[in-house]
Amino acid sequence: MLSKYLKKAAAVMSSVMIFSFAIQAVSPSFVAKADSVSAQTTASAQEQQEVQAKQLTLNLLASSGKSVANLLDDAYTSKVSFAAGDTLTVSADEPMQGVYLKWASLESSYSVSYNGKEQKITKEDMLHKYIDFGETVTECTITFESAASVCDIFAYGKGKLPDNVQVWEKPCTDADILVFSTHADDEILFLGGVLATYAGQQGLNVQVAYMTNYWNGATVREHEKLDGLWESGVKHYPVNGEFDDIYATDLNGAMSVYSYDDVLGYVTEQIRRFKPLVVVTQDINGEYGHGGHMLLAKAVCEAADNSGTASFKQESADKYGAWDVPKTYIHLYGENKIRMDLRQPLSNMKSRTAIDVAKDAYLQHVSQQWCWFYVSDEYEYSCADFGLYRSTVGTDTGNDMLENVTTYEEKKRIEEESKAAEESSKQEESLKTAEKEEIREQKAVKKRNVVPVIIIAVLVVVLAAAGVVYHNYMEKMRRKKRRKNRGKNGSHRGNTR
Repeated sequence: MLSKYLKKAAAVMSSVMIFSFAIQAVSPSFVAKADSVSAQTTASAQEQQEVQAKQLTLNLLASSGKSVANLLDDAYTSKVSFAAGDTLTVSADEPMQGVYLKWASLESSYSVSYNGKEQKITKEDMLHKYIDFGETVTECTITFESAASVCDIFAYGKGKLPDNVQVWEKPCTDADILVFSTHADDEILFLGGVLATYAGQQGLNVQVAYMTNYWNGATVREHEKLDGLWESGVKHYPVNGEFDDIYATDLNGAMSVYSYDDVLGYVTEQIRRFKPLVVVTQDINGEYGHGGHMLLAKAVCEAADNSGTASFKQESADKYGAWDVPKTYIHLYGENKIRMDLRQPLSNMKSRTAIDVAKDAYLQHVSQQWCWFYVSDEYEYSCADFGLYRSTVGTDTGNDMLENVTTYEEKKRIEEESKAAEESSKQEESLKTAEKEEIREQKAVKKRNVVPVIIIAVLVVVLAAAGVVYHNYMEKMRRKKRRKNRGKNGSHRGNTR
């Protein structure tokens, strides 16, 4: 019977071995095919992500019944106005992933509803706004909660948005670089190399603050400034001062049309709000002699000197806290000069140089193309030349505005690594403590185990000693008894004789 079971077991083992060899022979090609399918699936997903989203043909219907054709003409010079409570229904023949609105007015409150969902936007201050649905829809409705005007509306299908669709981030919380520009286009003509290098290429938190705005004049320039910044690689929405664009031929002229104290207060507040590591602004001589440029540069210098003192312009210090700017650069400043290299291809800017990026950005200021100004690093208003006006971190040895400072992102990384190292150290210390406790407990257990052993050993020794003593005593008694018996026997033998 046993022999029968052994034969069956041998047969089963033989079958398992044959199956194993077959799997080994087949598995390499099977795995290779599986890997190939997985790679193709991943590549397909990546390709789908890289496919540019298609701009869709739209059908628009306003609840007021008015014509909304101007919303489709892609022109900043035309607009359609809506009253509070009006709605605009947007539909397309193909699924929409999102809509892109270009407003003609600020602080609009509205909602966008689709597929039974709703996004509410309150007091929107972004002129160019992309609204991502997070899913595909064929129709959406915009409800205007307050009176508003719209220049254009676009919609896109699934895929990567075209480069000219601006998906703005909010203004910086903490800015690596804060750029002060007097007017729309000054930030490109004279400071464009800074934007392309540090925002476009390096992806740093670069915040632009304009002294003037155009809501009382050529409002098209508000759109152009956004287009120019986006082309430069800036992703944080800019801020504006409440000053109109008024030409002045010198500083005295600018001081007569602007309140210098108000400008100084505005600049100081932006420094304290954004807490920049580096501030950059225009020439104290106004580049080509513009009084407004001179006024702003003067205000930036005074603000940089005093923004770290809480009693200076105390209102903004109470709101944001005092902030002492580590480094301040002035365009064309004659001391502590640096010259930026703007001729190297920038990998994150389609391999264009910083000069090329700035030139393309200036072309976005369509209304200003009649002027004689141009972007260059080779003429007297070169956008490559700056001077370090003030520093709390030492002088420059090279041409990098961020020399001797650590960006906020890098600080965050260092803090996280330090925290992780601290946590790791605590865990190691905890493990060591636990190990010590375990060793201590083991010793205590051994000690507790040793005591009974010692007691037993002592008892054994005592008992052994007692046994020896008893044995010796008994042996002594036996010898004594024998001697006594021998004496008695001897006496008995003598009497017999």
